Amino acid sequence: MTRAIALYLAQNAGRRYGALFSDEADGPLDPDRKRMFMAMKREVLRLGGYAVEYFVSQTPELNAMADTIIEVERYREASAA
Repeated sequence: MTRAIALYLAQNAGRRYGALFSDEADGPLDPDRKRMFMAMKREVLRLGGYAVEYFVSQTPELNAMADTIIEVERYREASAA
């Protein structure tokens, strides 16, 4: 549903959005479906003309498919020091 709304906005809002943001939604998926989920995310970026999507995941398979990983825990530890 989120992806459908993102595509609708990209095509009908009259303005360009450069980024998508999403929370972890892959938890209950098996490994094959996780790969399909990531392919869908990339296709929405392409179709909607988005530059990037920031998403939260604790799934190693999806993390391995990401272009870049931001390790929040590392920044938390650095700010505490």
